[in-house]
Amino acid sequence: MLARQTKLTSVSTTRVPVQERAHQICSFDTLYADGAPLVARWAVRLGGPSIDAADVVQEVFIVAHRRFDTLRPEIKPSTWLFGITRRVVQAQRRKLRRWHWLAKGSLENAEHVPFSGPTPVQHLEQRRAFAEAYRVLERMREQHRVAFVLFELEGHTVQEIAELCEANLNTVKVWLHRARAEFVRLSSEGPRPAP
Repeated sequence: MLARQTKLTSVSTTRVPVQERAHQICSFDTLYADGAPLVARWAVRLGGPSIDAADVVQEVFIVAHRRFDTLRPEIKPSTWLFGITRRVVQAQRRKLRRWHWLAKGSLENAEHVPFSGPTPVQHLEQRRAFAEAYRVLERMREQHRVAFVLFELEGHTVQEIAELCEANLNTVKVWLHRARAEFVRLSSEGPRPAP
């Protein structure tokens, strides 16, 4: 199938998850096998209910395949994939916003996102809370939203976010501080009127 490989610095016969494989042989097939679940999770978290995660995963790996030769040895494959995922999700969100603006639609479809719960009432409450959280996240500045999602929803540490975003540790701390303040402010403002 795809036989391209890049030598990062050392060879190992054991299968190491993509997050930990910074200096080993990495074929595109291995990158896909290890990275697809991560990319799917990031797509769901970063894109919210309006993004089709399967489309994002496909687009990310099309870009990754095209740019596989540019994967530098000093960059962890997960960091590289996150950067691509972030840009693909951002492009899809822009496209959806344009489509909603042109169609005079709104993000009401966010209430139809499946979310499991033990009872129908809890299920409905969780869906409404999920939809409201993503309505707020949709209005946040991009960098703050990414940091907030990675920290609060994905559970990454500040250090991991700094590595994924290729940013300074203190910069990420500032993003998180501002993101929390922005989330609280936007939550208290209530929903934005439909265009």
